[in-house]
Amino acid sequence: MPADLAGKIVLRWDSTANCAPLLQPGGIDAVWLRTPGDGVAAACRAAGAEVFPADAIRLASLEEYALAKPSETVVAKAGLWPGAQAGARGGNGAVEAGATRQAWVTANGYLAAWLRALYPDREPVLGYAPDHDAGIDPGRVLPSGALELALVDAWSAGGNFILTPESSYRDTLLAGDKASLAAWTRMGQTARWLKQHRSLFLQKPLDAVTVLVDAGDASREVAALLFRHSASPALVSAKRPPAPDPANHPLVVAAGLAAPSPELQRVLLAHARAGAAVVIDAATERSWWRVPGMKLTKGFEDREVYKLGSGSLVAYKDAVSDPGEFALDMVDLVGDRRPARAWNLSGGIVTASRAAPGAKAALQVINYGSPARSAILVRRYGVFQSATVLRPEDANVSPRTYKRGASTEVELPSLNRVAVVIFD
Repeated sequence: MPADLAGKIVLRWDSTANCAPLLQPGGIDAVWLRTPGDGVAAACRAAGAEVFPADAIRLASLEEYALAKPSETVVAKAGLWPGAQAGARGGNGAVEAGATRQAWVTANGYLAAWLRALYPDREPVLGYAPDHDAGIDPGRVLPSGALELALVDAWSAGGNFILTPESSYRDTLLAGDKASLAAWTRMGQTARWLKQHRSLFLQKPLDAVTVLVDAGDASREVAALLFRHSASPALVSAKRPPAPDPANHPLVVAAGLAAPSPELQRVLLAHARAGAAVVIDAATERSWWRVPGMKLTKGFEDREVYKLGSGSLVAYKDAVSDPGEFALDMVDLVGDRRPARAWNLSGGIVTASRAAPGAKAALQVINYGSPARSAILVRRYGVFQSATVLRPEDANVSPRTYKRGASTEVELPSLNRVAVVIFD
């Protein structure tokens, strides 16, 4: 019988030591026991946690994930350990980098969204561990809030993450180290907050940037960089493209895909004719998109722009080779409908989404760097009259809203790890 991981904080435990005392402080709902130990299982159940035996869950590569049977509970072991790297830190504690003042952010939220788009019948759960495959070299000690960040990273995209403490951290927790227990308790506070507000994280992103994806590496990397540049991409399987609707899908990105099927070709051209901007790549080697009625309006070294019907088709001559530069091009292309922005948060990602019933819109803000102790300015597309900021560590606050054209700005007084701004 498949293990139900939806909406649960799950601890992977690779030890015969008793972890039951850690469950309540860490907000743990279920324990995946990877080593036999009836005494540990009984203690965990007595503490109120569900126990999964070792064979109840299977760690799978992305290729194996695609081939898994419906009766299996598979967890994707892909993913690099999240965080922000920079050359310097600003006065507010936020990470900064070089002359560009842009930190390099490693995030996996896109992967949860990608899995949900391609495999909608499976709960998107990530299960990477702090090991070499996740970019953690042997002997490297992770920051105290590393597990908390990995949990926030996955949950913010509507997915889940199986908590796997590194062996040294596990040992200090079992030994009662005060600093380790304090970090574990903070993670538990965040875990309970994530569960309390789970409905917010299951809402769809804005469709201003609709990105078609397939099982290949190229489209996944395009999606990753669009997330990283806060473009709030709505990921949709290339096998199930949305119907033309330029009011809600003004920019449709079909780059990094395998050669499109005749049906997908028809839908993409229909989006352009209806008024959307449609982006394709590898246009030189594929000629399906050249149809009567197209008119070249702009030419660049790497792409050409054609008018088609009420919209346009942006044809990159070659396959996307630099997904980061391509993502920035898409942010420019969406223009005034850019879903979200942040200032004074170099190591952060913001995502605009719909909100649960009772509110009009939401904006998720994740800080992958050190806590920011001074104000952060965030902007969301849409004009709203009021806003409420939700954070795990503080009571809710209601900052003033500022209209900026077709968007609304608010100021966050500080940010530890995650905040959600609810607009109304």
